[in-house]
Amino acid sequence: MSPFAPGARPTVGELWAALAERMRAPEMYSEGPRHEAAELLAHALGLLPRDLEARIESRITEAEHSALLGILSRRLSPEPTAYIVGGVEIGPLRFKVDRRGFIPRLDLTVLVEAGLAGVPLEAKGRALDLASGIGAAGICVAHARPGLLLDLADVSPEAIELARENAELHVPGRASCWSGDLFGALPADRRGSYIVITANPPWVPDGTVLPDEVIDHEPNVSFFGGPDGLDLVRRIISELGSWLAPGGIYAQECDPSQVTKVLELLRGVGLVNGRAHADAEGVLRVVSAVRA
Repeated sequence: MSPFAPGARPTVGELWAALAERMRAPEMYSEGPRHEAAELLAHALGLLPRDLEARIESRITEAEHSALLGILSRRLSPEPTAYIVGGVEIGPLRFKVDRRGFIPRLDLTVLVEAGLAGVPLEAKGRALDLASGIGAAGICVAHARPGLLLDLADVSPEAIELARENAELHVPGRASCWSGDLFGALPADRRGSYIVITANPPWVPDGTVLPDEVIDHEPNVSFFGGPDGLDLVRRIISELGSWLAPGGIYAQECDPSQVTKVLELLRGVGLVNGRAHADAEGVLRVVSAVRA
């Protein structure tokens, strides 16, 4: 028996609006309710989110409705949307995501833009994405600057495997992937060669309570960074001067409460032009500085 009354099946547009409203509930911790609703709905329909508009007025089938209910049940369990659909869009690129790596957040574009600031379109040289996870920030940088070769480094071999897959998809032949402890993963001859270094190290203070969808699903190694969240940040910053090329830029994510301290750490190792960068809501989430 059909679960719909005759002619009463909802349209794609109606379901999109209803799903977006559900994602606005505080317990969903959604970064972008309409964007997330598009991901879930498109997955149920066998589409990419960019293709939803073409079906906005069409009514869904019973099979599509059944698929959506199953997907929504997983999301409410709660399982992260990116793991359900197997991907996430950062800027113009869609990245493969699974449980091997931490899910990049939508405001990663702030980090990418900070890393690219002042880097000419025709720039040639090397870029590094440290604590890269699935490689999204570094790959976005290299995609925007075709003359850059890219190194991706992360402590997790599983995440680096996924980063390699994403690099071959978006910047084929231009990325090298390394698994190990921060700069220790890299060949010694890379010292002093990077014109851009981006980083998204663990910066959550130990003991912080995180949402179930995060702590129960994503790799815990990606979050906690010591008593004040800055243990790994201090280690990275202490070595920056020997890895950045003269004039090279460093950009990293941190908690808004840590921005002042991270800028102080960067000044303390001689980097200049320290800046804080805000997301679309005006929240400071990224810091950058330049090697003199």
